[in-house]
Amino acid sequence: MTIAIYGKVPQNPQDRQLIKSLFEHLAEVYDKILVWQPFFDSVKDVLSVKSCIVTFNTKEEIKNSVKILLSLGGDGTMLDTVDYVIGTDIAVLGVNLGHLGFLTTAGREDIKNLVKEITCNDFTIEKRPILEAEYPAQITGRRFAVNEACFLSTNRGSIIDLEVFVNGKYVSTYSADGIIVATPTGSTAYSMSAGGPIITPESKCLCLTPVAPHNLTFRPVIISQSDVIKVRIPDTDNPCKMLLDGYSVFEQSKGEVEIRKSEYDWNLVRLGDQDFYSSLRNKLMWGQTPKFLTGNM
Repeated sequence: MTIAIYGKVPQNPQDRQLIKSLFEHLAEVYDKILVWQPFFDSVKDVLSVKSCIVTFNTKEEIKNSVKILLSLGGDGTMLDTVDYVIGTDIAVLGVNLGHLGFLTTAGREDIKNLVKEITCNDFTIEKRPILEAEYPAQITGRRFAVNEACFLSTNRGSIIDLEVFVNGKYVSTYSADGIIVATPTGSTAYSMSAGGPIITPESKCLCLTPVAPHNLTFRPVIISQSDVIKVRIPDTDNPCKMLLDGYSVFEQSKGEVEIRKSEYDWNLVRLGDQDFYSSLRNKLMWGQTPKFLTGNM
């Protein structure tokens, strides 16, 4: 099995040493380690093993040979891997070098055991749905999202009217700061902050979550993952911007976009006995008393 590494520039010296240690452990097991070129350039000065490293820049260079892609960073870094693994069998294993890292599987303290669990096949792979956006051909940019597609007003403090349809049926016109189409994976991201529900990963559904709606009767709506959502932007002086996993795709004053579940899945690695509920307890602190109430600040 060949392994690949994708990451962002480490922000502190401690993380650079952790990355050095990770490469040393991997080199004991793998004859070849594929590393994303920009990441390699940012850490090569601290690496003690380089002879086994081969760099890559495109999906085509890894799609047929790699089984697991290690993502070194936070959740944002993991989401960026979609461009390199979509349409392949590559599974993504996140190592959290950021803050919360809800999607990541391992932390800084797990570096040594991480390699052992991979080589012993002590992991499972979860298949997570991906959203695909269809919009006018003259607009170029990413079309896939793991977490969510967002439609937001470009003018701060101004609401926008968005007409929403599901399978061709008119749902409503949302007057709000925006609307989110979230996957179960994205239910613990922006959608949750906007008041949406937490959805277990295996649930075959999507969520429409309004962002600060003008009419308080608007509430999040759960729909089937097989449904096709169309968001129509009426002709207005207040443009709408669409973002896929936080990346701005376009700003339009008029038009429509269709969002549907992609034919592709995002393969996510879970080590050992980890599961979704342990992530809720350990990372979202479910069932724990806030520190400010216990006096242990």
